[in-house]
Amino acid sequence: MIGMMVAGLLATTPSFAANEKGSIEGNRYLNRKEYKDMKATMSRIEKDRERIAFHKSEFKKNKEAGLKIESHMSKKELRKAKADLKRDKKYLRIDKCDLHADQSVAIHEANSERNAVKKELRLAKKELRKDIRQENTADLKADVALVETLTLKEQQKKQQAEALKDEVYAFFIYLDDEIDEVV
Repeated sequence: MIGMMVAGLLATTPSFAANEKGSIEGNRYLNRKEYKDMKATMSRIEKDRERIAFHKSEFKKNKEAGLKIESHMSKKELRKAKADLKRDKKYLRIDKCDLHADQSVAIHEANSERNAVKKELRLAKKELRKDIRQENTADLKADVALVETLTLKEQQKKQQAEALKDEVYAFFIYLDDEIDEVV
C-alpha cells in the first residue's frame, strides 16, 4: 500500500526533470501572467534595440547630409527609444521579482502544510505512547493506524514541497538564461 501511494505521488507530482528538451518549454509556469508579461517585455526590448539602431543610422545619415532638422528629429527619436528600452528593462526586473515572490509564497505555503502534518504526527505519536504506557489496548489500534496514515501524509507533503522547490529553481535557471539572451 505504501508503495502504491508513493508511486501515485511521484506520478502526479509535476516534474521539471521530465522535460527532455532542457529548456523552459513544457513547464507549468509558462501560463502564468507574470511570465507572459515578461515575454512581451522581452519582445519590446528587442524592438527597442532595433529602433535604437535604426535611429542611430538615420541620425548619422542626416548629419552627414547636413540636414539639421531631420538629424534633430532622429536624435529626438533616438532618445525616446533609449528611454523605452530603459523602461522595458525595469518592467522586466519588476515582473521577475513578482514571479519570484509568488513562487516563494507557494513554497512557504507548501512548507507550512508539511509542518502542520508534522505537528499532527507528533501529537498522534504522543497519544500512542500514552496509550502504550497505560496499556489501553482499545485505543492502541486506532492510534497506530493514525500514526501510519500521518507518516505517509508527511512523506507525501515533504516530497511535494521538495518537488516544488526543484521545479521553481529549475524554472528560474532557464528564465535567467532566457533573460540574459535578450538583455
